[in-house]
Amino acid sequence: MPKPRYAPPDEAAATRIQHVVELHRQVEKAEAEYRQALAEVVDPDKDGVPIAYMARELGLERKTVYRHLGRSMT
Repeated sequence: MPKPRYAPPDEAAATRIQHVVELHRQVEKAEAEYRQALAEVVDPDKDGVPIAYMARELGLERKTVYRHLGRSMT
């Protein structure tokens, strides 16, 4: 027999759940803005900053920055 579908037991639980959903949406929006800004700042057609420099500034490995840009290092 399948489990019944979850429903928040009270208004407080529903409010907490919606708060988490809103935080997730904010993170997704911020991540999209970050990736767009990163792509613009390293764009070689606009005198872009080298990836290695951005990686140092962000405290990330170069390969991570390439991954954030949707590119391969190879």
